[in-house]
Parts: sequence; structure tokens; C-alpha cells
Amino acid sequence: MKKIWGWMLAAWFWLVVFIMTILSYLVVVMTIPIDVLTGRSDGRRPHAVAGVWGRTIFRLMPMWKVRVTGQENLSVLESGRWVIVANHESMADIWVMYFLGVQFRWLSKASVFKIPLVGHAMRRAGYVPIVRGQRNSHEIAMKESAKRLAQGIPMFFFPEGTRSATGELRPFKIGAFKLARDNGARILPIALHGAGDLLRKGSAVPCPAKISVAVLEPIDDNPAESLDAFAARVRSTIAEAHAKLKASDFEGPQG
Repeated sequence: MKKIWGWMLAAWFWLVVFIMTILSYLVVVMTIPIDVLTGRSDGRRPHAVAGVWGRTIFRLMPMWKVRVTGQENLSVLESGRWVIVANHESMADIWVMYFLGVQFRWLSKASVFKIPLVGHAMRRAGYVPIVRGQRNSHEIAMKESAKRLAQGIPMFFFPEGTRSATGELRPFKIGAFKLARDNGARILPIALHGAGDLLRKGSAVPCPAKISVAVLEPIDDNPAESLDAFAARVRSTIAEAHAKLKASDFEGPQG
């Protein structure tokens, strides 16, 4: 019986994803003439649509809950250049990040951009493709990310590079921190816990999950330290906050 319920839940989840993806894509297409007429090409409207897409999918799953704290720290994104970094637990982490309700652009595997409808919508939103392990692709992605920062749009990174199978933070790669240093951007760290239960690695069946997200205080670069030290300092801050989230009881309404 439990197995049957699991597959019924999976069928409902993927049906919701499919329907919401179709509807959201149609809305994104409708924003194209508006952007052309207004001369806007920074992807703000498609990103807003993506936010509704992600939050709606999340809210239609009755056993998923999310709590966001530290929203007051998001106000800093209204001015200056920012790189947002968070630990990575699940392929569904980005849906949780849409609960922040702010503009950002993020790096995604180039293969995702090949998915029908999804890829086109992601390009319209200004998200940045990257081929893991290819230096040329990495250089292009960093140049595109710098363009977003110049537009006043934060770039979002999972500096672990791949999601953690255990929930414990992996070492941080330095790409996000080099981007911040090269472009005079500050770091806004975010800790999340519980997202690994949303869709466990290697499984298509969603599981009950309670996710806590903590938006932490901004972190400034110290040019005297190496990029590795910079990355390690931010990782330490997120790891400390992650441990607190892990130890605390989930309370409060869904975000």
C-alpha cells in the first residue's frame, strides 16, 4: 500500500510539474512582445514567471513546507552588485530559492537548456548555461554572469558544484568568489536545510519535507586573502547557520 501511495504521489507531482511548465511557458511567450515594446531585455518578467512556477509547484505538494528567516537581509540587493551563494541539497533547491521573492540569475547545466520549453524560458529569463568541467564554457559563463551584475541583477551560485548526498556541506569552489572579487560585488550567503528530502538523489518519487532557509548577513571580500580562503570563510558561515537549522525544530507557516 505504501508503495502504491508513493507512485500515486509521484504521478501527481510530475503532472503538476508538466502542467505548470506548459502554462508558465505560455506566459513567458506572452511577455516577449511586451519586452520588445518596452526595450527591456534583462529577463525580469520571465524570472518573475519562473518564481510563480516554482512556488506553485511547491505549494501544490501538501507534504512540503518551507520557512524563510532573515528576509530583512534581502533589502541589500536593491543596490550595488551581489553574488548570492547557498549550500546545495536537492535538484529542487531552486524552487525553494524562488520563495525569496527577489530577482536573481543562476547557473545551470547546459543540458537543462536543451529541455523543450524549459530551455527557451530559461534563456528568456537570462539564466546562464555551463558545461561542467569545460574551461571554455566556464569562462563564457563567468562573462555572462558579469553582464548580469553590471545590469544590477544578483547572480546565484551553489558553490559546492553538485548537491550533497548526505546534507553535509561539500567544499566550495572559488568561481562565485572570483566573480564577486573581479566585479566589486558583495556576497549574500544563504543556508538551507531539509531540501534533500524533497527529491532524493536517484529517485523520481517526492518525499515529505520541511525546509528551513536562513538569509544571512552580507559578507565583504578581503582582498588580502586568497580566493580559497574567501570561499572557506563564506562556507564556514553557511555551515554554522546550517548546523543551527538542523538542530532547530521547524516552526512557522509556509513561505
